[in-house]
This record gives sequence, structure tokens and C-alpha cells, in this order.
Amino acid sequence: MKLFKHIDSKLRETEITIAATNEVDFERYARLLANRIQVETVDGLKVIALSDLIYVEAERNYLYLHLNDDSLKVRSPLYKLKESLGADFIQVSRSYLINFKELTSVEADFVNGMVGRVGKFKIPISRAYLKNVYERMEMEK
Repeated sequence: MKLFKHIDSKLRETEITIAATNEVDFERYARLLANRIQVETVDGLKVIALSDLIYVEAERNYLYLHLNDDSLKVRSPLYKLKESLGADFIQVSRSYLINFKELTSVEADFVNGMVGRVGKFKIPISRAYLKNVYERMEMEK
């Protein structure tokens, strides 16, 4: 496999071209690229699989992307990242997005009020977003 780099400031968005010798190779590489996003972290550019992203936490001008085995710090507004993540990620409060596929339960917590269990984490769910979470859970049944 060869990798070519072409930087063009005139492009409106990033383009990826796959030139393969056959359909099987094309499909394999397309699946590798699908469901991944590119993020500009404070440590440099990273490509992450959406399935590895558990939740996103906003704090001032930064976002913390909590992955299965790592956390990344990104300088970006939450709404911008939300647009690029797709329908599997839902906002549960002003400061949190969760991977809905990782949500196992919604429960009452004495300290945080309502929380969603996402992986091994408890993520607070604000009253304003609770109805949306329940509606989404009903749709998924």
C-alpha cells in the first residue's frame, strides 16, 4: 500500500481517494476509514474510531474526548464536534455528549440527580435533555 499526501488550501473539506486493484481491497480500506473522525488535539492531529469514543466532556474552551483506553484534549466548541459525530452521539447536558450505543441505563443518583451509565462511567443528565434520552431509548427498543 502506498500513501500520498496532497495539501490544497482551496478545498472546502478534506477528501480521501482510495485507488485499489480490486473491489475487495477497496471495501476493506473503505471500512477502515468509515466511522472514524479526525480531531486536532492539543498534542497534534489524531484519527479515532467512533466506536472507541465513550463520551465527550466540555470544560471552558476545551473538550475532553474519553475513549476506551485514553483521553484526548481538543480546543473546540461542543456543537462543532457534535455535528461531526453523527446520530449515535446525543447531548445529555450542556457539557456532555455520550455514545448512545454505550448507554446501559439511566438512574437516579443522590449526588448528581439523574445519571446515565455509559461504559464504566456515570454521566450527569440534565432535566432539559432527559426527555430526549428517554425518547431515544424508546426508539431503539
